[in-house]
Amino acid sequence: MRKLRIAVIIIFIGAAALFAAYQVRTRIEADTEPPVITSDSDSVSVSVEGEESDVFQGLSAEDNVDGDITDDIRVASMSNFTDTGTRNITYVVFDSSNQAATLTRELVYSDYTPPRITLTEPLRFEVNDTEEWETSDFLQLFQATDCLDGDITSQIRMNIEGNGYIDGAGTYPITLQVNNSAGDVTSVPVEMTIVDPEDEQENEKYYPVLSQYIVYTKAGQSLSLGDYVTGLQRGSMVYEFDSPDMPEDLAGTEVSITDGTDYNTPGTYTAEFSYTPPEGVTATTKMTVVVEE
Repeated sequence: MRKLRIAVIIIFIGAAALFAAYQVRTRIEADTEPPVITSDSDSVSVSVEGEESDVFQGLSAEDNVDGDITDDIRVASMSNFTDTGTRNITYVVFDSSNQAATLTRELVYSDYTPPRITLTEPLRFEVNDTEEWETSDFLQLFQATDCLDGDITSQIRMNIEGNGYIDGAGTYPITLQVNNSAGDVTSVPVEMTIVDPEDEQENEKYYPVLSQYIVYTKAGQSLSLGDYVTGLQRGSMVYEFDSPDMPEDLAGTEVSITDGTDYNTPGTYTAEFSYTPPEGVTATTKMTVVVEE
């Protein structure tokens, strides 16, 4: 029995020594050095129409055990814009020991444009139409697109100046706003017109019809606003200039344009399109002109 105890003790001591040796060797051989990501520049410039892989240009990653692991680099996060078209992008890479390395640099979109709100119908309604007026119905007239996110129409929000209550014929300033996933916000002021169909003078008006009621351009690039005029509207009737239905007494009468846009200075401006039929009442349609940087 005594010999058995001695044998067990010897086996236990031997096993403990082997385990201790294994632990020491494991610690010595363990990979405790994380990988490293390097970049040939503090920023990277890409096109909004480019490939997803473009954001990785100029990057490389090395690990002391795994070697070149550049192909394993991934995007960890992207910040909101720090300036127009510029944001911070953070990359991450893991080695086979699950150790991570990160690197942050600037991401610049070479052809970025802010979100744009467009409108292809006039904001002119009869008093009766507003009795059951819903914000959602009004917003359906607008579209919004973004070079990064695509269709963002559902993100459009509006604010009616004053108390937001429509209390009869008149004009009501409205501000539309939309933002993209990078935090860039576009605000566009427009004007809604409410008319009284029982007003005799109103029934005599022919409003200029436009192909677009919100237009965009870059600073230094003027627009030929006359190209946007497509016809005239009286009540619910629309007369296209190139249509045979255009009344003869209206043909040849020009639409007058008052353009208050400073095309050299970024901002939002209003252009007015006015039409006065022979022995009639002048009607004015307004367009919002947005001059971008």
